[in-house]
Amino acid sequence: MLYQRATVIEINDHSISLDIERKSTCGQCQLKKGCGTGLLAEHVGKRFSRIVIDKTTEVTPSQQVNLAIPEQSLLQGAALMYLLPVLSMFLFAIAARWVGFNSIIEPALGLLGLFCGFVIVKKIIESNEEGFKAKLVEEKK
Repeated sequence: MLYQRATVIEINDHSISLDIERKSTCGQCQLKKGCGTGLLAEHVGKRFSRIVIDKTTEVTPSQQVNLAIPEQSLLQGAALMYLLPVLSMFLFAIAARWVGFNSIIEPALGLLGLFCGFVIVKKIIESNEEGFKAKLVEEKK
């Protein structure tokens, strides 16, 4: 399980809105402030993502909570989002070349394959939505 701290922002009847600080790896390497990415991260400051999860326990606004997501779900989601659309793009482009389309149609069919790959990913994630949701595991008051 991967854990992340979050702050409760809003509470509805069946859901909770949370702010999660996006962490940067800058400052972890030996270069510290000598690289452009580190300087940019300092300039931009802290960044937050807002997510909504199902309400399973009682919480209060501004309360710190811990979320968990199974590592397997994260790895499967990343593989789906990155690999499936690219493989689909290549398969469509290869099929276009095999059929004998000209060099203008091949990239267009490759882009169509990329789009189809994203549509397939969306359908897979929607059908297994529970497996990809973060869950509230512990409260800190």
